[in-house]
Amino acid sequence: MRSGDWRMRIAGDQGIRILGIIIFLIFSLSIFLFVDCANKENRIENARAFMREWNYDRALTEIMAFRKHRDPEIQYLLGYCYLKKNEYNEAAKYFENSLTIADAFKDSVLNLYTILAHNAIKIDEPTRALFFYQEMAKLVPEYEQASNLFLIGDLNFEQGKFSLAAEAYIKALEIDSTSSQAKEAKPKLIRAFMESDRFHSALQLAEAEYEKLETAANLLQLSEVRFSLGRKLFDRGLLDSAIIFFGEIIASQEPKSLLDDAYFYLGEIYLKKDMLSAALESYKKVLRLNPYEKGDIIKQTKERIKEIKEHM
Repeated sequence: MRSGDWRMRIAGDQGIRILGIIIFLIFSLSIFLFVDCANKENRIENARAFMREWNYDRALTEIMAFRKHRDPEIQYLLGYCYLKKNEYNEAAKYFENSLTIADAFKDSVLNLYTILAHNAIKIDEPTRALFFYQEMAKLVPEYEQASNLFLIGDLNFEQGKFSLAAEAYIKALEIDSTSSQAKEAKPKLIRAFMESDRFHSALQLAEAEYEKLETAANLLQLSEVRFSLGRKLFDRGLLDSAIIFFGEIIASQEPKSLLDDAYFYLGEIYLKKDMLSAALESYKKVLRLNPYEKGDIIKQTKERIKEIKEHM
């Protein structure tokens, strides 16, 4: 046998052996992947069975080994278990992983949080419900949650929880500022600002609403805000600042229901400043606006007029 033929035969044998090794490795890998896939599917099925029994810790043990897999179902199931265990940060982390990989479970995630929010509302826990709506918004930014936030705002408002109501209305209006729900919410938000001692926020929104709509209702609310702010400044001894807000009500001559009160406090301010003539004129206007002379404000006004005349 020639040396060249011998070398070719050796090379051929080596090639066959290498090819055999490659085929063996591919076959082994295929078997491994098949077994691993079958194992994962079994684990998922076991986890779902435990979840149906509300045994979320056992469910987690079945699938925790796959937590780093880029599998949207695994990530969703992990999130589900943690959500049911009230471990909300962990739940959100795995839900976010699932939605990042694919949006196959987006509706399921939204449904879970919606149910929790509705249950919280049923047991009179609007703050908890608001938390779940906020979690939904973080996970699915395009989710339209404004109507739910308006609902939370209304629930808090009706219960006198004005700071929480304001928080919900603000978030809702960031999403929807033009619907009928939004229009109904804005006066409530102004009131919630006032009740939670956020008068400047109330004034800013009330002025914006009046400039935009110029209705009698808007003017009434704007005047109420101005009057409340004027009284607050008056009580704090900030008389010059208080004059501005009472003066704005007097300048607009509306609403009539607050006009006599504005003149009365203007008289009080002038009296404190020893401007007796100006105070007397303001008190007289209170009487002119109340021809029937009934009510506590009339009694106080008459007492003030008597005091001023005794000192003039």
